[in-house]
Amino acid sequence: MNSQSLQASYPLKGELVNHLEQSLHEDIESARLSPTFRAFYQIRGLLPIFVRQLLQRMRNQSADTSLDQFMPQRLIEFMDKEDVTLNSIWPNSAEFSLVLSHDVETKEGLKIIEPIAQLEEELGFRSCWYFIPYKYKTDPGLVRDLKRRGHEVGVHGYNHDGKLFLSEKIFNSRVPGINRAIDELGATGFRAPMVHRNMHWLQQLNIDYDASCFDSDPFQAMPGGVGSLWPFVFGKFVELPYTLPQDHTLLVTLRQTTDDYWRQKLATIRRLHGMALMVTHPDYLDTPSRLKVYGDFLRYLRDETSPWHVLPHEMATWCRSLTGHEQSNDQSNSDYAKEE
Repeated sequence: MNSQSLQASYPLKGELVNHLEQSLHEDIESARLSPTFRAFYQIRGLLPIFVRQLLQRMRNQSADTSLDQFMPQRLIEFMDKEDVTLNSIWPNSAEFSLVLSHDVETKEGLKIIEPIAQLEEELGFRSCWYFIPYKYKTDPGLVRDLKRRGHEVGVHGYNHDGKLFLSEKIFNSRVPGINRAIDELGATGFRAPMVHRNMHWLQQLNIDYDASCFDSDPFQAMPGGVGSLWPFVFGKFVELPYTLPQDHTLLVTLRQTTDDYWRQKLATIRRLHGMALMVTHPDYLDTPSRLKVYGDFLRYLRDETSPWHVLPHEMATWCRSLTGHEQSNDQSNSDYAKEE
């Protein structure tokens, strides 16, 4: 496969697709770590957590924290300029689609999975849990239980040291281990830590979908953003960009105490019939007040909206069906209901 010739394929038509392809190309070109961040990730493991948090706060002090920074402004401006009118592309004419996901970053986060999963189940939701294969030990019984209950599991990088994309040599050396973890977990999806990304290198992973991109997020070390509120096929996998602010950004960086930012961004996604994909972390939903913010948003989704709610692997299958791309590998997660 010639990585330079890969083209994206969207479940949309018209001039909007050309705009999205241009935004994606710009993200691929701009998704590079600055010399400062490259140096930081070389020594990150040596720094105490409080030092890393202090450096992060110092960086974020100069950032624009308004909600506008999380909006796909170029997409909105293009649609207004071209007078683009969109109809729902989702099954049952749902106004938008909803995908919930969690990155489990520490062994302490493993202990918080259960109350979050119970909360989701009580409200009629299911989500995908991405585990780091070479940082902590994941209990196979936990994985089986999550699948049995209707959730999905995926792989979250290699060991979360920030070095996965520092060079192609490092990435290539870790591909066999990542693919082994994908196989052992019965996963079909991947998300890179810190949403570092290289869409061409990622083609080596044995995945049906990737979830390492975002539409717009000013707080990430790799700048850019694909500018899309919809999934798309790129090479061998479907890309599922997250489109709602991450919980760490909302609750820790911006010190929000309500779900207002999520609701306001959702209003735009809903108006444009996009995909609302959330990334949250058990490690940050670790207090009653933070878990309440997440629960409030889930209740709002249940009571005030009617999304097409699916797991990531189901979204990938649907995207392939609309773009005419065959599935690249078996959907191990689709068998969760059959497991004992």
